[in-house]
Amino acid sequence: MTKPLRFPLIAATLAATALLAACGGGDDDPSVEGDSSGDVVAKYIGTWESDCYADSGASAKVRADFTKTSATSFSGNVVAYGYIGSSCSGPSVKDEKVLTNLSMNHAGTKAISGVTADKFNGAADQGNGKLVMYTDGSTLQLGDVDASKDAEGYPNSFYESRYTLKRRN
Repeated sequence: MTKPLRFPLIAATLAATALLAACGGGDDDPSVEGDSSGDVVAKYIGTWESDCYADSGASAKVRADFTKTSATSFSGNVVAYGYIGSSCSGPSVKDEKVLTNLSMNHAGTKAISGVTADKFNGAADQGNGKLVMYTDGSTLQLGDVDASKDAEGYPNSFYESRYTLKRRN
């Protein structure tokens, strides 16, 4: 049995975990360049980042770096950064690798919430799963892996807006 792919593992436990160790780290690494080709995955290539969110006096944000590996697939990593205080300011005190060695393969499209989302089969060091994604070019919505699923196992809804990522580059 495979574990479900938990792409935006942004939860209260993540913020708490992020503050457990003060090991430094930085979310100021160079951004991944976007892709202007007409390939189906091109719109997802680049660096994406969540807004800062607060939890119990701490704060965190998530960064995703996606690099195209073919016209229908991409790879990358998703890292959560934890901060002391509630504004994601100053150096991060912890970086938590949420998904490492991520590999996503396009598997078609489906309608969700009035938009046509892309379906992906994904694998990472943390597990395998099915995910839907949609971008308007500046924001990235992710399918809620805990929501109801269609007959093929893809989520039927997106995460709430708190988990929407924004293009960084």
